[in-house]
Amino acid sequence: MFLARILEPETMGLYFIAVMVTFLLKLLSDLGVDLAFVKKYPEETEQGRNSLLRSAMAIRLISCTFVSILYCVVEASGIIPFINLIANLTALTLILYWMHSFRELILRLLQAEQQFGVYAGTQVLAALLKAAMVVCLLAFNDVTVKQVLIIEIIAFLASILYAATRVRERLSAALRARFSGGKQILKFGYPLYLNALLNLGNERVSQYIVAGIGGPLAMAYFGMAERLADAGTRLFESFVNVYYPAQTQYFANNDQPAATDFANRSLLWISFIIGSGIVAFATLREPVIRLFFSVKYISVADAATMFFAVLLLRSLQTLMGYFGVAAGQKFLPVKVSLVSSVFNIVVCYLLFVRYGYEGAIAALVLTQLLMNCLYFYWLNREGYELNLTPVILILLMALGATAIIFYLSEYFLLSMIVFPAFVAACYVTLPELRADCAIGWTKLNRYLSNRANLKAGKAH
Repeated sequence: MFLARILEPETMGLYFIAVMVTFLLKLLSDLGVDLAFVKKYPEETEQGRNSLLRSAMAIRLISCTFVSILYCVVEASGIIPFINLIANLTALTLILYWMHSFRELILRLLQAEQQFGVYAGTQVLAALLKAAMVVCLLAFNDVTVKQVLIIEIIAFLASILYAATRVRERLSAALRARFSGGKQILKFGYPLYLNALLNLGNERVSQYIVAGIGGPLAMAYFGMAERLADAGTRLFESFVNVYYPAQTQYFANNDQPAATDFANRSLLWISFIIGSGIVAFATLREPVIRLFFSVKYISVADAATMFFAVLLLRSLQTLMGYFGVAAGQKFLPVKVSLVSSVFNIVVCYLLFVRYGYEGAIAALVLTQLLMNCLYFYWLNREGYELNLTPVILILLMALGATAIIFYLSEYFLLSMIVFPAFVAACYVTLPELRADCAIGWTKLNRYLSNRANLKAGKAH
């Protein structure tokens, strides 16, 4: 949020482009290793896990080296417009890319070992350190993209060192182990890698179109609208880090009913929580931007609300995709992405040319909606009975509530009533939600009662 206050929109756009390129390079060098590693790790013996980790690190080292060389060649040729815009940032972009890639691998190790506390600590450390250093930049008038990227690199490096110290015994054992398991990682990972490449057409092509055609300024507004939904994205990623290993464990134990029930409840609660967030943000969108960002970006308020809709739909299709991968349907994401990526590229280009960056966001909404339909259709055709009826009801109520809020934009106090009305409507119309709330309330009462009894016992 502080970057919006210290960087001018065009400079902010260059920063977003550099981060976008870093993500692209990381994706190209992933080779499906990250997800395949998490899937295969629980199935190995202690020695097999060490060998698997060493193979994963070796694959990542080779792929990062190759992609870095390829990027330098492409950058020197000048054939890609948005890369030309950050030609003076090549070294910092590559360093940040290496930090990002290896931090992702060590995070996957923490995920596979279910050390979620360390996982969260690693991310929190990077976020807090970056925020502290960015605050220091408020003392300067002419802040550059180079300074911000250096801060990103320091934050990533610190988080890597922290995570490495917490799993140093595993890393040390992996370095002494023999190379083994690399072939099975690549074999299982290549359809996931293909899906990740196709996802460029689903999720990231909008950025490339906006940056390539619209330039840094259009990218700044697009990126800022996306950044507003980032907090929700990070919270969802934290849930997925628990959701995916849990689903792989269910299917490893041949417990499909438990996996399906977990998926249905996850879909219900994710849609309710993010749907509530959409309605709340729509109500407070302009005050939020003024308070936490800058009045320079007040025009992205409506577009940011659309990005929250993208977040909701993307979260739902991600849960269904991970469910399919955990069940062994490793080609399912590829099939979905193949259809939806072509759709998004065409629709995004057409809508961006006509409506600007808001058109690109609208294309993302349509694409994510299509992906959800495809996942639901193919999973149910394979016999996995997912229940999306509660999810659809929440989506419709969130859409209606948001429309009412937009209609009442000139009556702020009146629009404040919509959010509690939305929550009440969800509670009344969704028996599954009421049942889970009742269970949670019972557990909370039991916990509080046990605490009270424990205190009473100590007093006596």
